[in-house]
Amino acid sequence: MGGGALAERGGLVLVVARYVPGGRTAVTAAMGAVGYRLRWFSLFAAVAAVSWSVYGVVLGVVGGAAFEGDPVRGAAVGLGLALAVTGAVEGVRFVRRRRRAAAGGRGPRRDAEAAGRAERVGPLSGG
Repeated sequence: MGGGALAERGGLVLVVARYVPGGRTAVTAAMGAVGYRLRWFSLFAAVAAVSWSVYGVVLGVVGGAAFEGDPVRGAAVGLGLALAVTGAVEGVRFVRRRRRAAAGGRGPRRDAEAAGRAERVGPLSGG
């Protein structure tokens, strides 16, 4: 993710990265590397920390009450939810990829690849 994307959506990226294992560290380092403004970083880091801690408390209270007598079932439900979310995300990615291919395969990634090929084949490329 380049500095331009962090400049546009850095706050959202920082908050979401809090929920991804290792994401907080990587995004924090990237934001420092691109010179993200400290004021905005501090604000979004605080929002991320508060939302993550509220999420943890709610998950613990609800999960503890729901699966108090059967922790194995709680672990099974958690694993099932994780697999369901992963499957849904991958399903959406699959459908979007097929639609893009059916529409001619043009998109930001394909345009960048075509531009890269055009640069390599140009008159000064030595080829």
